[in-house]
Order: sequence, then structure tokens, then C-alpha cells
Amino acid sequence: MSIYGVTAIRKCGTELYNEARSWACTLDLPYIPRPIHGTLDQLLREKGLKAVLVATHQGPQVYTEEGILKYHPSMGVPRIRNLKRGGSDHLAQACGFRTGMRVLDCTLGLAADAVVASFLVGPEGKVVGLEASPVLYWAVSQGLKAYAIDDPDITASLRRIQPRLGKAEELLPTFPADSFDVVYFDPMFRKPVGNSASMQPLRPASYHKPLDPSMIREALRLAPRVVVKERDEDLLRSLGAREIQGGKYSKLRYGIIRREEGDQ
Repeated sequence: MSIYGVTAIRKCGTELYNEARSWACTLDLPYIPRPIHGTLDQLLREKGLKAVLVATHQGPQVYTEEGILKYHPSMGVPRIRNLKRGGSDHLAQACGFRTGMRVLDCTLGLAADAVVASFLVGPEGKVVGLEASPVLYWAVSQGLKAYAIDDPDITASLRRIQPRLGKAEELLPTFPADSFDVVYFDPMFRKPVGNSASMQPLRPASYHKPLDPSMIREALRLAPRVVVKERDEDLLRSLGAREIQGGKYSKLRYGIIRREEGDQ
């Protein structure tokens, strides 16, 4: 039984109805007609869903018991603006982003990290983002095509991201060896941060699976450098990180795992 579903706003009209049915078919999720009465919360409870993808006149939105999510690139925008002013970025430093690099983001989420990577690697590079949650994937993939901001560099960076639907542990083996220069994991929401209220609606919609050494080994087959964002330095070391970076005033740490000579 699926923990996700697709529906549309009430009085949606034929176009939105057909759009929602099409999304459900594409994502292989159940389409759930909206009852005349009742809330989305009731729909979640009655159908036993964690999240529902809602077709609206403003595009796809994800509804969970924590609230509603409309696509936005989160902290990606201020981070890029900071970079354009000559500032630094901890992820960029850990990954060593530079023009022309090929980047695989295994936990796309809202693409906040992916858009920073896309900005720095430029049109000569490539950023592929994997997202395991079908409802989140759809909202984000459509948002990357449509979201516009008053900065053409950021808009172009969003458009260049290549989202892929699937679990990292299943998709990683499908890529040829040395397909990327760096592979990045942010196993977000494993340990929720209390003050990140704007991200709360995302948690129930997200895929929860801890990283394990087999995924790191597969990532090292694809790229000479793997970067993992975590708060737990012991966990980073257990995954093979010999270098750990992070801000002086931030709890977040970036573990860097490098392919050893002779490994593949």
C-alpha cells in the first residue's frame, strides 16, 4: 500500500483534474478524488497516507500533517548571493566545486544544495539530483522548471539541475564508473532541528534511510570524492571520512571520503 497519493483542489475543473490523474499515472501513485466535504488532514488519515501531491492553479504542492509545501529553493538563494558578494560556502569548500565539474546530489530535497553546486559548476558542468520521495520529486522537478527569481544567474542554475526519481541505493549502481567528480549525501531529517519550522512539512514526505558503507562504496565507484553532511562526527568517521570540515558556529559537519589509489 502506498504512503503517497495524488489529488486536486476542490472545484478543480477538467484541466487540473486531468493533470492530477496524469501525475498519478506517471508516478505510479493512487489518484484520490476529493470529497465534497472534509479536509486534506482527514484524507491523509482515512487513506493512511504520509503525504499527498495536490494539483493547484499555482502548480503542484505537497501536503502533510505538518503543513503544505510550495516549491522554493530554500537557503540556496541567499547562499548564492553571498557567493556573488565574495563570501564562502562550507559545502562548496568541502566538495571543491569548480567550473565544469560533474556533481551527483543523492538527496535532492528542495535542491538548495544542488542550486549552489549548479551555480558554481556553471553551464559547462552537470548537476544530477536523486530524490526518493515521488511527491517531493514531482513538486521539485516542476518547480525547477518554473520557479523564477530576479537574478538570471540563479534562475539559470535552477534550470540546469537534472532531477531523477529513485532511491540512491538503487540508482547508484546504474551509473557507469567515474561518471562524476563528486557525490554528495545529506541524509536530512534523520535528526530534526527544532528551529527549522519552514522545513517541517517536508519531513513526513521524505524518504528516511540511514547511510551505510555499501552506499559509500558505490559512490566512490562513481567519483573520487564523496561528501556527507552530518552533525555526528563519529558517524562521519564510521563511514570512512578522514577529513571533516564545518563552520566555527555551526553544528553541521562535512565529512570528506576520498577514493584510495587502486580502489574502484
